[in-house]
Amino acid sequence: MRKWSIESKVLWGFGVALAVLFCVGGVMYQSSIHYAEASRRVAQTHETLAVLEEIFSLLNQAETGQRGYIITGDESYLPRREAAINRIAVLLSQLTRLTADEAEQQKRIPQLARLVAARLSLLSRVMDAFREDGFEAARQRLISGSGKDEMSGLRGLVSWMQDHERARLVQRTGAEQEYASRTLLMFSLVLLSAVIFLALLYRHIRHEIRERKQVEERQARLVHELESANEELRNFAYVVSHDLKAPLRAISSLADWVVTDYADKFDDEGREHMRLLLGRVQRMDGLIDGILQYSRVGRVKEASAAVDLDQLAHEVIDLLAPPPSITITVETPLPTVVAERTRLQQVLQNLLSNAVKYMDKPEGRIRVGCAAMDDKWQFYVADNGPGIEARHFEKIFQLFQTLAPRDRVESTGVGLAVVKKIIEMYGGEIWVESKVGEGSTFFFTLPRGTQPTENLH
Repeated sequence: MRKWSIESKVLWGFGVALAVLFCVGGVMYQSSIHYAEASRRVAQTHETLAVLEEIFSLLNQAETGQRGYIITGDESYLPRREAAINRIAVLLSQLTRLTADEAEQQKRIPQLARLVAARLSLLSRVMDAFREDGFEAARQRLISGSGKDEMSGLRGLVSWMQDHERARLVQRTGAEQEYASRTLLMFSLVLLSAVIFLALLYRHIRHEIRERKQVEERQARLVHELESANEELRNFAYVVSHDLKAPLRAISSLADWVVTDYADKFDDEGREHMRLLLGRVQRMDGLIDGILQYSRVGRVKEASAAVDLDQLAHEVIDLLAPPPSITITVETPLPTVVAERTRLQQVLQNLLSNAVKYMDKPEGRIRVGCAAMDDKWQFYVADNGPGIEARHFEKIFQLFQTLAPRDRVESTGVGLAVVKKIIEMYGGEIWVESKVGEGSTFFFTLPRGTQPTENLH
């Protein structure tokens, strides 16, 4: 099961929080829109009430101004009358716009307009009578008309329209308060959710950091224990090699002495036994050397330097001095890499010596080459030897594993394990391709600009 890092958890948490905030914010946005619309309708209703009140007030103002002019003859009253009449026309148009969404009010507006027009017409006729025939004619015209009934009807209609608007105001105010409460609730939920989420996230991060510190402390302890164990193993390897090699040298010396001094006393079977004894001693000595060599890889270091692999390969071939029946050819130019020369020499020497050692053809051919592969070099060592079965491809790189009987070919089973460890130390990989009876090809890669990786030391 994949374990998430703290960074991944934090990003995931913020993602979830943003999604929740986005959803709640969307609802809050819709609620805010409804609240704004409800507020607009409340303001519209207040404005409608004010317009109705102003229309009725302006009619009275026009009549008062006209009466003052008729009684006193002072023309200073006339501008108030004219301003009121002009303003009434504007207010009627504004009232039509304000009540466009209310059918009942729209039905009453034409009636209101007719009553207002009738009242203004009466005022105009009275004014005309005053100007033509004087005060008494104007008074008679006003008394003889139906002005009182019209004014009463106008007052009743305006009151009805105002009552209707007040009822709508109650409804709209209630809706406005509801949306205001809902918006406030949504905002509170968003704020509370953010606070709770941040608190939980902070708590979780603290818990994760505490756990990570504990893991790091455990890792530090394990690393210390591992270093101590490695140091003990290194010391053990040196002690064991010394303690084992001393009796081996004694056995070898004694066997050589016996063979030299008593050669004429041995029959064929005795000489074979002594040969086997010396062979086992040499194999044991080689095995100890191989173990020490394997343990030193990545631990005992030399300074990295530019290594000309082309030159190194020819030096290794000269050192091996293969028999005349075996030909080793470097097919392609080999690159120069930055590495430990001794380690790369071990790689080439082990691979080439194995090819020579196990060659079963009267004319052995071993080929060495390299190809550039993007950011790495791919090397190969190919031979026309006995080949390897596919089921052994992994086994041959394990420590102490050999395929040929030890009585036929002397081998410690350490060489390829050392090669694999060195290649992996430099961040490369090694594998084999082979067909039984046709030969084998060992491939290994090295990154360009090779440097040993510290975690394998």
